[in-house]
Amino acid sequence: MKQRWNHIFFLHGRASPDILQKYLPFELDLFEGRAILSIVPFKMDCIRLGILPPAPFFSHLWEVNLRTYVKVGQKTGVYFFTLDSDARLACFIANHFFHLPYRLARIQAHVDTQEYYFHSQRSLFSFETSFRLTGRKKKQSLLDEWATNRNSLFTCKKGNIYEGRVKHDPWPLEEIENLVVNDHFSNQIPIHSHFDPQDSSYSRSLHVSFTPFQKIN
Repeated sequence: MKQRWNHIFFLHGRASPDILQKYLPFELDLFEGRAILSIVPFKMDCIRLGILPPAPFFSHLWEVNLRTYVKVGQKTGVYFFTLDSDARLACFIANHFFHLPYRLARIQAHVDTQEYYFHSQRSLFSFETSFRLTGRKKKQSLLDEWATNRNSLFTCKKGNIYEGRVKHDPWPLEEIENLVVNDHFSNQIPIHSHFDPQDSSYSRSLHVSFTPFQKIN
């Protein structure tokens, strides 16, 4: 499966591994001794199978995911607590065929040459952010490289472990300014501490190939 990710915003924060580990089916992968939580909103489009044209009913959608980073055997990868999207059909397909915890949400987003705005609302869980686009290339921090250089996605359903694989070029990250965040999205994890973002970055577009999840145990 091929797709394009657009207007990707990474917001990273540190968390206590002792507290976060109890909510995970896998071992945490730590960065400098700390667990990392990330909120990642973006737009997905040009979704298609192989050389087929884009899927007619869900070829573009906005989503925001809450994720952390884990180890399964000798592999490191991404684990999603939730993926909220504004596309009902995409949520159904992802839940039933890809074993991913997609949830339907109301999303408003606007991006132009200078401004980025995103707002998602599902029940009591909401995430809102805005910032100014600079167009300046960002030198990747150690955390940028650690969090984005991941080719495996892991999920667990009915006691089975599934792995999906993604392939893409290195992230072309850009600097941003005037960041504003209003987060009631990370509250889905009762870790008794407010999400405290430590680092952020933005990428305009990236082409991605995705291999559907397969059971590995």
